Order: sequence, then structure tokens, then C-alpha cells
Amino acid sequence: MKKKVFRNVFAVLFFIALAQALAAQEAIDSSELQKATGPVEFISNTASPTRIDSRAQILQLGSGPGQAVRGGAARSGSVGRYFVIHRLHPEEFDKLDADIFGLGAYAGVDTIANLRLIISGFLQSAYDYNEADAGLLAEYITIYNAVYRRNRAYFEQRYKTPLLEDLTPGSEGLALRYNEWPGNTLMLVPLMTAAAGSLSAIDTTAISDPAVINKMREDPDKGIDSRQDLVALKEREAEAAAQAAEKQKQENLAEQKRVAEEQKRIADEQKRIANEKAGLEAEKASASTAEQRAALAEKEAALKEDEAALKEDKEALQKQSEELAAKEEATRKTEAFADLKSEEAQRDRATIASDQRELIAGAAKEAAAAPPGVLAIRLSGQSNPRGTIIKINPTSGATLQTSPLNQVSARSLTQAGGKTIVVATSGGKTRLVEVDPATLQTLKQGEDDLNADTQIWLQGANLYAIINSGGKNYVGKFDVNLAKQAQSKMTVHPWAALNFQGDKIITQNDKGAVVFMNASTLTE
Repeated sequence: MKKKVFRNVFAVLFFIALAQALAAQEAIDSSELQKATGPVEFISNTASPTRIDSRAQILQLGSGPGQAVRGGAARSGSVGRYFVIHRLHPEEFDKLDADIFGLGAYAGVDTIANLRLIISGFLQSAYDYNEADAGLLAEYITIYNAVYRRNRAYFEQRYKTPLLEDLTPGSEGLALRYNEWPGNTLMLVPLMTAAAGSLSAIDTTAISDPAVINKMREDPDKGIDSRQDLVALKEREAEAAAQAAEKQKQENLAEQKRVAEEQKRIADEQKRIANEKAGLEAEKASASTAEQRAALAEKEAALKEDEAALKEDKEALQKQSEELAAKEEATRKTEAFADLKSEEAQRDRATIASDQRELIAGAAKEAAAAPPGVLAIRLSGQSNPRGTIIKINPTSGATLQTSPLNQVSARSLTQAGGKTIVVATSGGKTRLVEVDPATLQTLKQGEDDLNADTQIWLQGANLYAIINSGGKNYVGKFDVNLAKQAQSKMTVHPWAALNFQGDKIITQNDKGAVVFMNASTLTE
């Protein structure tokens, strides 16, 4: 019950928190941040893993504590491995509430991708974010915590005082190296409404503050894709708040009508009682018998009862009026939040557009100056099947250009219909991507999520890849514009191979058994 009361308070007053937090951001001491130069680059373990957990198992490491938090727990998880401290306080509205996501001494996560997957599982379970939004927020949460790693002054100024009791000095935020995570990590997940199902459960403004965005802009691709995705989320926040405000306004209008009707009824009743009291006094002056005086006494008693009831009605009406005023104030704040979030998204989009123009101009300049070359993929490590698209001198092997795409499947570089197409991962999403062979910049991205390990099979003018939807894998057929033409109903093995024999495809279903499907329709 206590947690429910807290959340109701936040739902009404979260605009105040946001506005004051934005003002406070200007005064934050970022001296620790200024010591670091260059983009935020996490160092994951590239050695062959001794244990391989499924995606569902990794998600569960976060979704378990998330379910507990959603159920009202203030602390959940295992202190030795993965745990969450859920901190909500009704005071200090100029500061932030947060979940503290900790990695204990025996936490085994050793890649940033898996750490983000754990955080995503927590966000999905605790706050009902969908998979895409949770993955995006998890990416920003890790960058945010790396930017402010061990910046105690920042955390003391931005977060509520009781929360700091659980924030061990020296463990604040997230280290860049995976071997520094266990027993030394307390990540802050700033909260706005902290309500399951609310797009504003997490404070998207805090995790994308200027310090975070400036670090992302130091990446070769300026973090464009992730920044665009977060702007889209902020726009949906604004729309949800606007719709909530409109619904509140309609409810307020109905309540205003009820209050006005009650005011009129009370005024009429008050007038009736006053008239009857005046008449009673006249009757009492002319009463001459005991019977008349007794009748008037009964009438006077009844009027006093009516007056007492009227007094209670007035008090109830006063309370209703005060509650209505509070609702109207909350509606105004919700409208203001919608406007503020919309304006923030517009500013973000303008900055992104400027950065895109700068990237395009720079890439065009480099392309004009660069000698002809051939495309290749430079792998990221011995055990990592992904890498960066590069252009090399075919004679010397020297690298002439490097693409900002650095999570490209090594088996996917494909030339089709005069276009260069790869499978690339960005912002937690794996998609078909068309690359400009001259600038190595992204020209177009497909709309369908793919299995992270898929390759591209080229058959005539068609592309085939393994689609991942809802955690299951399917064969997908695409044209050279990356538009999906067909998708199998049959689920296939995540590492299935496609062997084309005439108009048939030979592949493996999700059990590993050999199956046949029509290459055109992808039916069995």
C-alpha cells in the first residue's frame, strides 16, 4: 500500500521533478567526466566462454528482480550476483528516485551485450517496457553509468539523500572493463513515474543528458541510430502524456458539472431553510395554545436537523472542490510535461540532423580523396563473428576507409542489384542494412529483426535471412530494397543453413530436423 501511495504521488507530481531536475542539471559538477576523452567504449571478454547461457536464461537474471520490484519489494535478487534496490521517497522533489542495479562479487556477466540484456529483462518485468524499448533504455543506462562512474558529487546533487545510503563510494556507476564489474558496480536507473506500463517509468531525460549525448557524439557514427530511437521514445512519451491530459480534462469537466449541480442544490436548500426559519419566527409570535407551540417546536427541531445535514453537505462539497482543483492542477502539469517532452524531442532531432549533415559531408570528402578500394570486414576478436566494414587497397592491403558500422556479421557482406547489403546490429537490433560503397555510411535499414547469427543467402534477385520474432526464428525472403516479401510459418533452428535446390529450400526446423519449403512462398 505504501508503494502504491508513492506511485500515485509521482504520477501527479512527476512534472515538477522533471522541471527541477532539468534546472539542476546546469549546475552539475562534471569535473570527473572531463578527465576522460573519446567515446565510451566498453571492453568485453573476447575469450571463448566456458559456459553458454541461452538468451532466456540471461534475461531471467534481470527479470527475476524485476518481478519482485513490480510486486512491491524494496530489495530483490542475490547480493552475491545480481540485485536491485528499489528506492522511492516522497520528499526532495528536486532530486531523482532510482533503482540501484548491483553486480555482486560472483556476477558472471563479462560482455556489455549480455549486461544490457540483463538490464533489459529487469525493465521488461518491473515496468512493462516492450523488448525494443527495454533494449534501448538498457544501452543508455550503461552509457550513462559509465559517463558518471565514481562521480560522487554528481550523484549526491542529483539523487535523493536516502538513496545515497545504499550507494557505496567507489562503486557508483559502471566501469568500462568487464573484469572490474563484479562486486564493484552499483548502476543508477533514474525513475520518473516508476509505474509499470508508463513510457515515462524511467527518466529518459536524465539518461540522455548533455554529458551522455556529447560522449555518444564522439563515436565515429555519432550514435545517430540510438539517438534517433530515443527521440522516437520521447515523442511517444509526449503523445501518451497529451492523451492522458485530454482524458483527465474530460473527467474534470464531468466533475465540474457535478460540483456545480451540488452547489445549486445546496444554495436552494439554504434559501428554503432561511425562508422557513423566518416564517417560523412569525408563527411563534402568534401562537396562543400549547398545541401550536408544540407543533412549532417540532418544526424548529426539523429545521435544525436540515441545517446540520446542510453543513455536512457543504463540507463534503468543499472537499470535492479541493480534490477537483488538485486534479485540474495535475492535468495542467501533465499537459506541460507533454509540451516539455515534445520540445526536448524536437531539440534532439535538430541536433541529430546537424550531426548527420556533418557525417555526410565528411564522408563525401573522404570518399573523394580516397583511392579505389575493395570492401572487407575486419573482425573484432578471435571469438567474435562480427566486425567493422572497411575498404582496403587491393594491392597493399592498407585500410583506406572504416565504416561507423562496427557490429556487422562477417558472413553477410553481399552485393545484390548493384547494392551493398549486410547484417548489422545497432541499438540492440539486428537488421538488414544497405551500405554506401563509396562512403561506407548506412543508406537504408530494414524493418525486420533478424537472428544475430544469420547470414545472407542470395538467390536470383532475392535475399534470404533468418528472422527473429518473439524469440523464435523463421526464414525470411526480401527484395534488394530490404522489404520483406515472405516469412515462413515454420520455426527454424537459429543456426539453420539454407540450401537452394530449384524451387525448394532445404533447411532445418527448430528441432534440427531436415525440412523442405517453397523458395517463393516459404510454405512447407
